[in-house]
Amino acid sequence: MQITTLSTLAVALLMPVIALAQGTSVGFGGGGHDTDAQVEIAADSLSIDQATGRATLLGNVLVAQDTLRLTADEVVVDYVDQDGRRTIQSLSAEGDVLIVAGPDAAEGQTAVYTIGSSEIVMTGEVLLTQGDNALAGERLVVNLASGAGTVSGRVRTVLQVSE
Repeated sequence: MQITTLSTLAVALLMPVIALAQGTSVGFGGGGHDTDAQVEIAADSLSIDQATGRATLLGNVLVAQDTLRLTADEVVVDYVDQDGRRTIQSLSAEGDVLIVAGPDAAEGQTAVYTIGSSEIVMTGEVLLTQGDNALAGERLVVNLASGAGTVSGRVRTVLQVSE
C-alpha cells in the first residue's frame, strides 16, 4: 500500500514536467516593447552590401532597442524599402546569442528578430532565465509587444518545492 501511494505521489509531482516536455507558454520581457524606437548597434566590424540591402556585423555585436539588449558573435541586418526609404526588416544573430528584455534573459545559438511583428525566434539549446527559475528547450518564440512566448522541443526545468 505504501509503494502505491509513493508511486501515485511521484506521478503527480512529475505531471508538470511531463507536460513541459511537449512545450509550454512563458512570459518574456513584460510586454509593451516599442518596435518604433531607434536601434543602436555596436560591433568590431561592419560590411554593407548596398545591392541587397544587407549589413553584416562581426565580433562582440551589441544591439539595443528600447529595453531589449541582444549580443552575438555575428548579426545580419536585412533592410526593406518602405515609402522611399530603407528600414530594418529583421536582425539575424548567430553564435552565443544572448537576449535580455527587462528582468528576463534567453541564451541560444541563433535568433531572428522580425521588427514589424515584434517576434523573436531563438533556436539551439535555448536557456530562458526568469529570476531564480530556468527553462531549457530547443526553440523559443517570443512576441515582445505582448510579452508572450513559447518554449518547445524537449523542454526541461527543475521545479523548486518550498517547505
